[in-house]
Amino acid sequence: MAIPADFARTYAQMFTWFWDGGDWVPRRAPIVNYLQHNDSQQDRNAAAAERALRALLPAATKIPHVNQLKTFNYNYDYINNSITRCFIGKASPWEIQETLQLASEVGAVMESNLLQYCRSSLGVDCGGFVANYWGEACPHMVDVAPAGWNGILPRGFWSNTQLWPNVMSRRRQKVSDVKPGDAAVFFKDVKDNNPDIAKQRDSKNKLIEGTGSEAFHIGVVNMVGYGVDEFTALQVAESAGSPSIYGGTGVNVRSVNVLSTGKSGKWVYCQSGTNERIYFVEPPPGWGPETAYDIG
Repeated sequence: MAIPADFARTYAQMFTWFWDGGDWVPRRAPIVNYLQHNDSQQDRNAAAAERALRALLPAATKIPHVNQLKTFNYNYDYINNSITRCFIGKASPWEIQETLQLASEVGAVMESNLLQYCRSSLGVDCGGFVANYWGEACPHMVDVAPAGWNGILPRGFWSNTQLWPNVMSRRRQKVSDVKPGDAAVFFKDVKDNNPDIAKQRDSKNKLIEGTGSEAFHIGVVNMVGYGVDEFTALQVAESAGSPSIYGGTGVNVRSVNVLSTGKSGKWVYCQSGTNERIYFVEPPPGWGPETAYDIG
């Protein structure tokens, strides 16, 4: 099974099959930038790229309502939700490969602009990275719209009992229980030492200071060091929207600042800033990464 750092590298060093007009050829398709559905420039680029791709599909496939179908075949079986996920930061490596394959075949992307297309119009956000590493919420032909397919917030990994009825039992209680593959949920403004008190929103959907904690980011534990009941080192794989080792703003592996170790009731945390804590959740049973196809 791929370690978290390898999964980040899968995005950053990805290849895809590409139709060059005469044959299928392997081409680099690095996904190195952060993409979240948040009206950023990257988000606007992605939305425009999806519209352009979907505008070409009816004529190319000869299926008039192809974009309204759950799945369709155009020399290959495609899932419409998987295509959408590529342009909102939620897609797994194989979903991006399939979508680029389709885009090349219908002329939505050319070999001359493939690398720029990957950088400017595609990407993955923090929740998408963790969900795909765990193999959660990813569409497949047997279920094209699983719960959470269009996104899971960081707090959802911590407390969504509808998505994961056993999530409370998977929260880490001891330093020595934290393992590579665990979700690392970043909180700030923890009220009354209780991360379950969520920050409230006003009538304009703005967060209200002082009302509770904010789960603002999530990554995956790549490496952990500990002594007697305390963290000594912590490394996470993530997609964070900040400069990464791969030259973009997305997938990354980094060491976290370890200031101290504490507990909120039963739940252990790593203090990583004056107002930043990281809590940990074990992966669900049967988990496993949604990896890339081996292009060869």
